[in-house]
Amino acid sequence: MKTNNLTIRQEAFAQSYIKLGIGAAAYKDAGYSYKNKTDKTIHEAACRLLKNSKVAARIKELQSVVADIADKEFKITSEEMLRHLNILRNARIDEFVEFKEVKVPVFNRQGKKTGYTLETKLSFKAFDRLTEQQLMCIEGIKHTKYGIEVKLHGKEWSIEKINKHIGFYEKDNEQKNKVLDISSPDAREARIAELIAKAQK
Repeated sequence: MKTNNLTIRQEAFAQSYIKLGIGAAAYKDAGYSYKNKTDKTIHEAACRLLKNSKVAARIKELQSVVADIADKEFKITSEEMLRHLNILRNARIDEFVEFKEVKVPVFNRQGKKTGYTLETKLSFKAFDRLTEQQLMCIEGIKHTKYGIEVKLHGKEWSIEKINKHIGFYEKDNEQKNKVLDISSPDAREARIAELIAKAQK
């Protein structure tokens, strides 16, 4: 059975890819069989789907719909998304913690206090001391047997997710169907700078 010139699973894959941003995850979510397949096989199958001209066209169409909704409903512009991207990718864990010197009593063998020594303690800053941008970078907080664990949004994941959702991997006109290679830090920096410059025109 087909819908929009795609099979039902191809359509499901396209929609899942927009939602998840990862080919292998979309492949599984769309209902393709993967139980006896290796991760490599699943990745290759997902890549083949992404290269399928009809599936690629549908993904591009859905990306356009998402971008339109973001613009009309939420007033999200490309420039705003780039600012958000920069906040996430520039977040540093040392901005969320502080070191304090505390006095710790020293006792002799008889248990008598003989003085104090200074020890450095690491602690998280109180939320009311964090900026709105810093709070936005926190993905989760949980108690562990070692204390409190704060997790920031993954930089690589954030870059990948935002770029795929709004189609920033594709060059605007001259290379519509060619995916840019931004696997290296230098390539990412150059592409982000290029997009920021375009958004500010």
